[in-house]
Amino acid sequence: MNDRSDKIMNVEQLAKFFGVSNQTIWRWCKSGKLPAFKIGAQWKIRQSDINKIISQKIIKKENANKPQPLF
Repeated sequence: MNDRSDKIMNVEQLAKFFGVSNQTIWRWCKSGKLPAFKIGAQWKIRQSDINKIISQKIIKKENANKPQPLF
């Protein structure tokens, strides 16, 4: 979603949202675990990208809990 109304979050906001430290968010950004970008020295993350990651994790978990057919 590249919607103009897509909220851009900073490290502090995302750290509060996930309940982790700022350093953890910086590490996730640097390692590529979060689809982040830098403006100057500050990491920024689109809220829609976070929503996609959360949705994908939920779908994977739901699919893992489904019973698998025997044949």
